[in-house]
Amino acid sequence: MPGRKFSDGDTAMAKWPGSTLYFEVQIVSFDSTTQLYSVLFKDGTDMELKESDIRSLNIFRPKKSSASPSRRRSRSRTRSRSPARTQSQGRSPGRTPKTAEKSSPVIRDSRKGDILKVHLTPLKLQDFNIVTRNGDDDIARHVHLHKEHEESPVIQAEEETRFLRLEKVEEPQIRNEKVLRYVQRKECSVESAEKYQKEGQKEFVSKPEPIKNIVPLEKPVVEFGGAVGAAFMMLSMPPLLYYLMYMCTLKDASLWNFYPHWTFNDLWDSTVFGYFALWMLLLALFHLLPIGRIAHGVLLANGKRLSYRINGLFALFMIGVLVAVLLYYRISLIYIYDYLHQFAASATLLSLILSVYVFVRSRRASQEELSTAGKSGGNFIYTFFMGRELNPHIGKLDLKHFSAVHAALIGWVFINFIMLLAEMKIQHLESPSASMILVNSFQLLYVLHALWNQEGMLTSLDIAHDGFGFMLAFGNLVWVPFAYTLQAAYLVKHPVEISWALLGFIVTLNTFGYIIFRGANNQKNAFRKNPQDPRLSYLKSIQTSCGSQLLISGWWGFVRHPNYLGDIIMAWAWCLPCGFNDFLPYFYGFFLTGLLIHRVSRVEHQCKLKYARDWNKYCHLVPYRIFPYVY
Repeated sequence: MPGRKFSDGDTAMAKWPGSTLYFEVQIVSFDSTTQLYSVLFKDGTDMELKESDIRSLNIFRPKKSSASPSRRRSRSRTRSRSPARTQSQGRSPGRTPKTAEKSSPVIRDSRKGDILKVHLTPLKLQDFNIVTRNGDDDIARHVHLHKEHEESPVIQAEEETRFLRLEKVEEPQIRNEKVLRYVQRKECSVESAEKYQKEGQKEFVSKPEPIKNIVPLEKPVVEFGGAVGAAFMMLSMPPLLYYLMYMCTLKDASLWNFYPHWTFNDLWDSTVFGYFALWMLLLALFHLLPIGRIAHGVLLANGKRLSYRINGLFALFMIGVLVAVLLYYRISLIYIYDYLHQFAASATLLSLILSVYVFVRSRRASQEELSTAGKSGGNFIYTFFMGRELNPHIGKLDLKHFSAVHAALIGWVFINFIMLLAEMKIQHLESPSASMILVNSFQLLYVLHALWNQEGMLTSLDIAHDGFGFMLAFGNLVWVPFAYTLQAAYLVKHPVEISWALLGFIVTLNTFGYIIFRGANNQKNAFRKNPQDPRLSYLKSIQTSCGSQLLISGWWGFVRHPNYLGDIIMAWAWCLPCGFNDFLPYFYGFFLTGLLIHRVSRVEHQCKLKYARDWNKYCHLVPYRIFPYVY
């Protein structure tokens, strides 16, 4: 394996994809598996490039001329003027050659020898439209600028920065219509650009300075119905979960049974709370162990990336070893099934304590550390539900990443296995039923896929966008491990005999959904890592103004969210082994379908903000969201 040429933190020149232009970048990291460098352009664009697309800064420094002054003077005296050369093409009267050279700084392309000029053309506000966050071309707000800004280049209101427009000289037609946008200080001038050119800089780029007196384009979007919807979900989801779990324990389970009357002792046991706290500490220990590689998350508002330890599979393996040891020494795990409601109540209490803790500590967080809901300064109930801080930590423990991976996924698999043991004991079976094996194996395969592709979770909506509040704390610590196991909990006291034909159909349906789910995710992750991979040459995509590309073929040309389509198909395949005697075990299928349809609206709102009119073009090329020809 060849060694890496550039180190983390080095400054180099990288080729912009789809062109021959090189721009200054900073090396962020290097993946030894894919042999790709993660680089950060000065305009904030992050990409993964091959080493062949990156050059050292020394190559782009101007070389000293070997010709003597006398030789240069002799050339200038002997050069004849073309008869067709007009006054505007030549030197203007009273203008020295030195002044002519200063008129526009020149930038050279190292690959083709092309010459680029930096034109600082004064533009007025009425000469262009400001693209608002909703993708329209009309000016949605009045933008008041100081007089010192009137001579600045094009203003991009959403980024609140200025940029230089680069145009190719003496070329009749530009092959690529992409506009390269770069930030500029308000004191930018031709003389300062020439100074950077003399110092050997590839392009004139400096630290962005926000433009003052710009009215915000729009308020942050309120999700889940705002404070009313958040309060309703916080008050209704815990009782709904306890109700469903209780119905699964009844012999005549039905959603239409009367809600049970519980006392405080039926839901609380201090010993159970101690066991659950010990379980969470064990998972946190496995999460913090320095085992597994380091992956980097998305680019944050402060220009940094968080580092994540990818060790979910290791933690699951260690839990499996621990369970095997307990079973070998005949330590019964049925205790967890007998006190399942108390464990769910303990998890709910811990999620509430954690939500209060992160909400209080978020008051000391900077503006850059807040989520969209935290920056909105909205209602207390809404921000408590959505989470104010984007990535809260307790020491080195990333609460959001830990709860989403270890607490949710590993807890899901562990409780499923407890249900399998409980069925064998209660039904006096020497081996689990076929229905229980199907449910456990399907969901174990799903969790193994998620842990194997754990790095892909770092770009999900929950990790990259949502704050950590009651929604994620309760969802990961309580809802996923206890609600997603309802099929297995139902089968404990309601054994179902399925025919070979139905078994074959269920396996085929789950396999079909898994192929779509895995194929879509793998295709997206591979294209994101290296769009120039020859193995992906069959895929078509459109280039966006923010530098990334959107796939319009393959799985992502079929529908906009093919991974959700596969997820929904698998969800219903997990419900079918429970038979058709009751509606209760099918709650998961309806819940996940509604959840993902709602998530589509949230994801597409974020995409519209990011890609603007490019997203409208993509939606025209790929019209269906999840279900082809339906939705």
